[in-house]
Amino acid sequence: MSKWMRQLGQWLLIGMLLVSMGGHLALLQTIAWGNMLVDFSSKASLSEAMEKTFDGEHPCPLCKVVKKTKSEDEKKPMLKSEMKMEVALPVPVKVPFPRSTDLVFRVTEYSGTFSEVYLAVPMQPPRAA
Repeated sequence: MSKWMRQLGQWLLIGMLLVSMGGHLALLQTIAWGNMLVDFSSKASLSEAMEKTFDGEHPCPLCKVVKKTKSEDEKKPMLKSEMKMEVALPVPVKVPFPRSTDLVFRVTEYSGTFSEVYLAVPMQPPRAA
């Protein structure tokens, strides 16, 4: 895959994550605060403009839209399973802890192959079906 395709995919992934976490609303709110600060500072001092911008009593139309969208997003369930309150949980099943069986190997002399490795417990050959 080429370098620019990989970078495009990474930027798309970052953008989708930001939108899914509400980053677009934070960006819109920041833009709204900037516009309000510019508007209020043209009519009054900078300290008064900052006070009016961040006190919450003088919202601009964009601030109202962001607030409405946030409240609508909070009301929506995230998953369909959250809408359905009837959840049937299975009965817990107790699984016994496996007993450890140590395999003991008996090695006579290493000759470079594993043909001389024997299990300590003799096993019967498998039966033909």
